Amino acid sequence: MKEDSASRNFMIAASIWFVFGVLMGLTLATEFVFPDLFKGTSWLVFSRLRQAHVNTVMFAWLSGGMMGLMLYIVPRLTGRKLYSELLGNICVVLWNLALIWGVVALLLGQSQGREYAELIFPVDVGIMVVLLINMFNVFMTVAKRIEKKLYVSMWYIIGTVVWMPMLYFIGNVMWHPATGGLTGINDSIFNWFYGHNVLGLWFTTGLLAVAYYIVPRETHTPIYSHLVSLFGFWGIAFFYTGVGGHHLLWAPIPYWVKTVAVADSIGMIIPVAAIMLNFGMTMRGNWNRFSSSIPLRFVFTGIVAYVLVSFQGSHEALRGMNELTHFTQYVGGHAHLSLLFFAASIVIGGMYYAIPRICHCELYSDAIANVQYAIYIVGFTFFFLGFLLTGLVQGTDWVHVGLPVWTALPALRPFMALRVVGGTLLVISFIMFTYNILLTVFRSREIAGPGALVPSEQERRPR
Repeated sequence: MKEDSASRNFMIAASIWFVFGVLMGLTLATEFVFPDLFKGTSWLVFSRLRQAHVNTVMFAWLSGGMMGLMLYIVPRLTGRKLYSELLGNICVVLWNLALIWGVVALLLGQSQGREYAELIFPVDVGIMVVLLINMFNVFMTVAKRIEKKLYVSMWYIIGTVVWMPMLYFIGNVMWHPATGGLTGINDSIFNWFYGHNVLGLWFTTGLLAVAYYIVPRETHTPIYSHLVSLFGFWGIAFFYTGVGGHHLLWAPIPYWVKTVAVADSIGMIIPVAAIMLNFGMTMRGNWNRFSSSIPLRFVFTGIVAYVLVSFQGSHEALRGMNELTHFTQYVGGHAHLSLLFFAASIVIGGMYYAIPRICHCELYSDAIANVQYAIYIVGFTFFFLGFLLTGLVQGTDWVHVGLPVWTALPALRPFMALRVVGGTLLVISFIMFTYNILLTVFRSREIAGPGALVPSEQERRPR
């Protein structure tokens, strides 16, 4: 099969899923302002649509795009072609068929009813098969590598493809196919072990690998410190595994689990600070590239968002702050800062970098990408403020004023409307992105030729 075809196909499919995922999100935001907008339409009921939205964004868009970027990066850092493009394309087909089944099932009311683990058992099996094949493909490529030294991106990718199958199997309680869960409080512990680590040991590690690859490429500067980058990697591996319990500080779980969760959440400041230092020092003297390089602009925006969401997560784990924000929209804002600003920024930047190189052509429109970035920043600012203000008002009314839940609702509507405004801008931005990517792919056959943009030999060798 053609070189990089699996990487390209993963990214094309992901960009299409992106539009469906954010349109679902905008519909949900609108339902907060107009609860009866789709009354009588069962598949648009909030409880169904929310699960479909979350799984579309997390797995179909972000995970699909991230796996495509991994399959692009690994050959270039090993000096070898991907072990099997056929296996990679089988993963593309199975992944998307499983998620079509899963999302449709959720809209029809078939769910396991667990946070981030709603997909039904047959879909879980399909996802596990893809994760295992993908891990095998990556490992076989690494095993046959020419470049003996492993650059930090490879550390992150290897860790990611090993951790995620174990995490998914445990978190989805796949040894109980009838229920997809345990009973009682133990299920909550398992659920939040998975729910938080799917962000930390899948998206965070997978996307930092992309950032560590693209930032040096686009700045033409080696990463500031490979030692510091590994310090960040092992810090995430050590601290992140225990943080999920901070979602359960007010639940009757063992007190030591709560204490470990709080301690690990604060400990995460160490690897985050290391990552922030490394990227900040790499950008020193290269800030002019931020405005001239579209991939770098999106990827570095994602790095900034990662630092913000990490520090927000650490202070959310403190018992006083947790009491104020727990069960409020503040937590939803935190999740969107992670997935919609950190993760999406790096996937968008990565695809803007990789797709033109795979297709041997220029990006269809730099102007569209520049306008898209501006709309993205403005839209997310309004969107996030809607979550933030809603959550703080809710927490203050419930905890400090002592109002019952229903009496606080009318005051929240203006902030919910702010989310709709920001969400509309985000949907426009993301449609522009998908349009730009698809036109780049579709036009590549017409304009590819001797003068086309082709990855150089230096591009194929690691730094």
